[in-house]
Amino acid sequence: MDLSDIVQKNKADKGLRFANFLIDTILFYCSFLILAFVIGFIAIVLDFDTSFLVELENIHPLLDRLITAIIMVFYFFGFETLTKGRSIGKFITGTKVVTLEGETPTANVFLKRSFCRIIPFEAFSFFGENGWHDSIPKTAVVVKKHFDYESNLSLDVDTIGKEFE
Repeated sequence: MDLSDIVQKNKADKGLRFANFLIDTILFYCSFLILAFVIGFIAIVLDFDTSFLVELENIHPLLDRLITAIIMVFYFFGFETLTKGRSIGKFITGTKVVTLEGETPTANVFLKRSFCRIIPFEAFSFFGENGWHDSIPKTAVVVKKHFDYESNLSLDVDTIGKEFE
């Protein structure tokens, strides 16, 4: 069933989208720091030589950015795929990702969204109508409770006549 009108009506405003961005970015970097701390702690306990990590970062700062970007792709892809369109920020703000037709996106769509997040200056794409990580994979972020209510209502109305056929 095509729910594109309901998607457009219930799209999250830029304030909610910005809150999602802030919450998810802060939690991503906190998770990244915790992971680095745990790896460092394990390396110290097991007496591993970690000097090569400092040397790798000094060789080329782009390597650090590349590793961070790859981890960010997996972070967002994992969260949105496992929770069917919700990151931690989206849980807090009560929003979720759907396709423009109102369906739950596939894993490929979530992967495309995640890769679009690492496009340089992607965060500035929200000065337009949609950000690139929505417009390229053809998704939208909606207010979950309003979208779910209206889509269920629409589904109920559509099934009324089919019960008697």
